[in-house]
Amino acid sequence: MKNKLFRDDQSLLGSNWYILSKKLFIIPFILSFIGILAIYSLIGTEYSILLIIKHIIFLSISLFLLIFLSLLPKNELRKILNFMCIFFILLLLFVPVLGYEIKGATRWISFDFISIQPSELLKGPLVCMFSWFCYLYVKTNNKLYLFICLFMIGTVTLLLLNQPDIGTLLVYISIISLILILYFRNLKLFILLGFLGIFFLLIAYFFFDHVAYRIDNFLDGNNSQVSKSLSAIKTGGIFGVGLGEGQLKYSIPESHNDFIFAILIEEFGVLFGLFVSFLYPFFFILARKSLLSPSNLFISNTIFSLCFLMCLQAFINIGSSIKLIPPTGMTLPFVSYGGSSMLSYAIIFGTVISFSKNEESTTNNS
Repeated sequence: MKNKLFRDDQSLLGSNWYILSKKLFIIPFILSFIGILAIYSLIGTEYSILLIIKHIIFLSISLFLLIFLSLLPKNELRKILNFMCIFFILLLLFVPVLGYEIKGATRWISFDFISIQPSELLKGPLVCMFSWFCYLYVKTNNKLYLFICLFMIGTVTLLLLNQPDIGTLLVYISIISLILILYFRNLKLFILLGFLGIFFLLIAYFFFDHVAYRIDNFLDGNNSQVSKSLSAIKTGGIFGVGLGEGQLKYSIPESHNDFIFAILIEEFGVLFGLFVSFLYPFFFILARKSLLSPSNLFISNTIFSLCFLMCLQAFINIGSSIKLIPPTGMTLPFVSYGGSSMLSYAIIFGTVISFSKNEESTTNNS
């Protein structure tokens, strides 16, 4: 029987195996294992064994999606991501109608057996589609592509403001700004985007009560969740108290996603926490090193933006646990519980790995 890994094999796996940067799979698989440990430690609190069963099911689907997307040719993957982007934007349109409210915000759509968060799933596809139209504009100077870019981000901004989901919107604005800077490399644009970012923060603070509440509590040091998180980190020390022995999970709500990092440090120690936090920039470095030089502008800028998005969300989650920034409710990629989050980062990891393929030419696929 012919070996499926032979170079002359034309199947999806065989034809792509030798051009994949296989070391890039290491980081998401390590994060997956860490996530299983973290969720397992929550059993016996407010969560039953059903939590880890659901987590493993979501994780299995996500890893399958990651591997499948990483095997696709770049041009085909880009088309699929563009379709995903349009589909998830349409889902965002239906959130006010089909969604249900949690803590004053309507972000989720329920389909009987599963709930999804379209704004989370949209992250990777939107970055890729926005980057693609910026690339086309730079190459052709056709202002239609620039108009499409502005229309996309304007639509998503209005839909997220309507939920409201200010934290996710700030992440989108940051990544879109980065993409514009990467393509246009204009100092005036950089300064303008900086002022617009500050202006938006002020608008969010004065017009959204929950944003003002979180920022005020952060500045005053009155957030009990963050105080408990810091206490748990101090308790963990260098080497931690052991798997399942931490106490933070018994006293803090949303411990399975928002403060999963503090639980990891309490049970496994500060050194382990540093190891986890460095996995994200390390993946960034590996992805950049896997690119051919010179690489296609779209491929290079999209990989940079997706990796930055992943590192930014990890920083936000970790930063809120150690009182660097106000709590935002964002997950730790591929570690926290959450089907939408895991699927979202499966798309992102899979796209980065696919775009980093060591092919002889990148220009034919862009």
